[in-house]
Amino acid sequence: MNMTRDESLEILKEKLNEKEMRKVITQGYSDVSLSVMAKRTTTDARDMADSLFTIQSINKLCDAYTGGLIDERDFDHIIEFSRFQRNHEKYLDEFLDSIKSDTLYHSTATNAFVSLAYEECTYAKAVAMIKAEVYYPTEYGSLSLEADVAKELERLAVPLRACEGFNYYYDVDDVQFSLDEGDAIFVKDYDLAVKVKEYMKLPDWEEFRNRVADIIDDYPDRNITGQHLAEMRRQFMQNQYESKLYEKMQGEYDSFIADLKKKSPDEIIDSAYQIVTKKDILDFLAGQSPSLSEKQYAALLSSTNALDEIYETWCTNSEFHGLYDIGLAMEETADDMQYSIDRRNEEQAKKQEQTERKDDPAPEVQQKPKSKAR
Repeated sequence: MNMTRDESLEILKEKLNEKEMRKVITQGYSDVSLSVMAKRTTTDARDMADSLFTIQSINKLCDAYTGGLIDERDFDHIIEFSRFQRNHEKYLDEFLDSIKSDTLYHSTATNAFVSLAYEECTYAKAVAMIKAEVYYPTEYGSLSLEADVAKELERLAVPLRACEGFNYYYDVDDVQFSLDEGDAIFVKDYDLAVKVKEYMKLPDWEEFRNRVADIIDDYPDRNITGQHLAEMRRQFMQNQYESKLYEKMQGEYDSFIADLKKKSPDEIIDSAYQIVTKKDILDFLAGQSPSLSEKQYAALLSSTNALDEIYETWCTNSEFHGLYDIGLAMEETADDMQYSIDRRNEEQAKKQEQTERKDDPAPEVQQKPKSKAR
C-alpha cells in the first residue's frame, strides 16, 4: 500500500541530504515514486534521487514496479545503472511495452534495456538479436555473444574481446576459456555476428567458412563487418551457381556433339555455326562471370537444355554480335524462362483455387418462414 505524499516526505527527511530533499520536493516526483523511495533503504533512496533519468522516467518505472510489471531486482538494476548513464533512457517506453506484450521475459528485457547504457544499439535491434539467439544480455550492462556464434567467429580468427565482471576487458585467445569463466564476449560489428548466425544454419556453412578463412587476411586486422561477410556470401553463391550451370551446359554440349557424330558429314557441316556458337557460349561461362541474379541462375538451371535456349535467343536477336553479348543473351533467356515459370505457377494457383471452390460444400439455403395467419 502506498504512503501519502506527506508521510513519504517525512520519512525521506531522515534519508536524504538537503540537496536531494529539495530535488524530490520540487522536481515533480509522483506520490507513488515518493512512496517507493520512502520504503527503500537509505542507500537505495539516495540512488533514486541521484538518478540521471528524468523525473518522468522515474515515475514510469515506479508505476511499473508497484504495478507488478517489473520486480524489485529489475527496478534496482535499472536505477543502479541510471546513476552513471542515461543513453538508454529514450528506450524506456519500448522496454516496458515489450514486457507488456510478452516479447521478452521481464528480467531478460531489463538486462537488454540496461545494456543500452553502453552498447551502440537500439532496443528493437537488441531484442531481435536476443530472440535470434545471437546475443544475450548480461547483468553488467552489455550484450554478449552466444557460445555457438563466438566459436564460429573464433574459427574465422575474427578478433574478439571479453569482459570479466563490469570493467576488466581483455583480448580473447581461447573462446572456450572465456566461456568457462562466464565472461561476456564481444565482436566489433553486431551485424557480423547476426550474419554468422544466419549462415551457420545453411548446409554449406563449413565450405563457405573455409572460403572466408582463405580471404579474410586481406582485411586490416581481420576486422570484417556483416556487410563484408554478406558480399563474400554473394560471391560464394555466384561461384556456386556458375559452377553448377557450367557443369550442366558442358553436359548439354557433350550430348549435342555426340548426337552430331551420328549424322552425315553434310549435316555436320550445316551445323558448323551452331557448333562454334555453343562452344563460344560455354567458353564465355568458363571465363566470365555473367551478371545474373540468383533467380536467373535458378531459371537456367531448371531448363531441360539451357544451352539450346541461350543459343536460340542469340540467333533470334539481331543486336547480339560480340563475345560479351553472350552475357546479355543469357540474361534475356533467363528472364524469358522466369516469365514462363511465373505464368505457369499463376495458372496452377488459379486451378487449385477453382478446385478448392468446387470442393467446398454449397451453403445451406434458408427457407423464408411462412407468415402466420392472422
